[in-house]
Amino acid sequence: MSEKKSIWGKADSFLSLTRKIIVNGATALVLVVLTFSILGGVGSAFSGSDKVESKDKILWFKPIGVVVDSEVLGTGSVDLNTILSGGNTAQQHELQDLLDVLNNAATDDDLAAVYVNVSELGMYWASAFKLADAVKNVKDSGKRVIAYSREYNNSSYLISSQADMVMVNEYGGVSAFGFSRKREYYVDFYKNIKLNFNIFTAGDFKSGPEPYTRDSMSENDKLAWNEFANPMWKKMTGMMEEGRGLPIGTIQTYGDTAYEMMVTNPEPAQFAYEIGLVDKIVTREELKEWMFQQYPNKEEDKYAFPDSISIYDYLSTIDEQKNQSKNNIAVINVEGAIMTGETAYGVAGSDTIVENIQSATQDKTVKAMVLRVNSPGGDVWASELITNALIEFKESGRPIISSMGDIAASGGVWVTTNSDEIWAEKDTLTGSIGVYGIIPTLDGIYDWAGIKVDGVSSTKAAEWDERESMPNEVKDTIQASIDNTYFKFVTKVAENRGMAYEEVLPIAGGRIWAGYKALELGLVDKIGDLDDALLSAAEKAGLEDFKVKTYKKPVDPIDALLNGLLENINIKVDVDPRLELLSSVLPKQLKVINPTKKSVLAYCFDCDLE
Repeated sequence: MSEKKSIWGKADSFLSLTRKIIVNGATALVLVVLTFSILGGVGSAFSGSDKVESKDKILWFKPIGVVVDSEVLGTGSVDLNTILSGGNTAQQHELQDLLDVLNNAATDDDLAAVYVNVSELGMYWASAFKLADAVKNVKDSGKRVIAYSREYNNSSYLISSQADMVMVNEYGGVSAFGFSRKREYYVDFYKNIKLNFNIFTAGDFKSGPEPYTRDSMSENDKLAWNEFANPMWKKMTGMMEEGRGLPIGTIQTYGDTAYEMMVTNPEPAQFAYEIGLVDKIVTREELKEWMFQQYPNKEEDKYAFPDSISIYDYLSTIDEQKNQSKNNIAVINVEGAIMTGETAYGVAGSDTIVENIQSATQDKTVKAMVLRVNSPGGDVWASELITNALIEFKESGRPIISSMGDIAASGGVWVTTNSDEIWAEKDTLTGSIGVYGIIPTLDGIYDWAGIKVDGVSSTKAAEWDERESMPNEVKDTIQASIDNTYFKFVTKVAENRGMAYEEVLPIAGGRIWAGYKALELGLVDKIGDLDDALLSAAEKAGLEDFKVKTYKKPVDPIDALLNGLLENINIKVDVDPRLELLSSVLPKQLKVINPTKKSVLAYCFDCDLE
């Protein structure tokens, strides 16, 4: 026994030593990385950095990623899409940064020209209109703007059509064919696999659950969608045609006849050139050659692109105005799907937002707050948590102004209902004031598989669970809860808007509205952007001067380290392509809904334009 103990003792000692070596080694490696990072940062702070020069260079405006109001740093939660992409998320570009770059370029005599390629930039339509206006401003100032893309979609062509010259790759084309809203309807599919969904709605136009209840688009859904999208498309085509000097109706005719015409001319780029959508068809090599002739680089290398300056290098050359004001106006961002937990890219986490609001409430230098909303809504409970924190700020006697960005719908409206004033942009998608719940049950699958569920319960209320069909009394209870939540939602809106409950009902019901229409209906007070909302907040707070204090999610050092490692190591997980396809086509409802909870949502699933 003693010999065996000795052997196991030696083994244990060896394993303990090995574990210590591995743990201490890993810790040492992390500390070395952090130390060199800190030393590098300190060194760079004391060393003179090279001045960024823009003289005779081309501003290379080619952002890749997505446009956001406020960049969110940190890993957040890891989901299927993150795993499939190897830990990478889309690069975030703050809209104001992009606008600042273009607006400054318009008056910068040092720049030779501006090159625009936004074909890999995702954005909502309101942001696209703003960027298009900024590009037009550069052109109107006399600065030459050159646009290029392999393939143009609605937004990228809207922006690029404002350039002096629009080029397209010979294997590309212009696919500015308008907005299309197509959804899969799963009611028959779920019947076939014996999975039952119990749907509870409040609002005649709340069409989010329709894929579970119908096999086609409802007339109410078509009506609401067309009344929103058609004016938006008319505005978009008008701006495209004006930018290109084309007759009114050219883009609509192009979209209606494109497939027919491309039968006889199966070269999309050539077809776009013939009707005036583009000025030149080029390969990438021909683009370089053309640019070398127009703007030769210092090395006189005809195989290289011109001397250029990137977006963020150029942004660093723009002098920030110094502001010594002691009065702060807090800006709190609600961006992404509203859910409980921490904020991450695409997720407006109520925990983070509530903490930010509470920090602003406790800060005596904060004299007013602007709630910047860019959200299609989400979880009712999370929305209410944010609202409660806003009440605490308002009770301190300081004003709250809400500013709606690209989208502020459903739960994105809910969180604005304690505002002293609500601003929207003309093209903001808002409304969708409605509520619904989705509860799946497994009784169909269990019946098919021959599985029985039985047992005892202490009370009548505890008898039912999701493995059994939902009894009527449970359905009635849940529907009553949904109706009550909807009543509270409409009441909140009515009280904030100074309207009667009965006045709000006809414009609620889950319908979506553009910002300018919301103004006509009384759902918002004024049309304007974030700067307008800030000025209004200052006026209501009686401030002659102020500076903006934006509250963001604190960056966790471990998160920052992990993000840096993931970006530099660039690990990619090989996954069956069928799994990637499955992830891409899963209905958005399944990505937002927590399957472990009974979901009650104030979310606008109808707010994506394609």
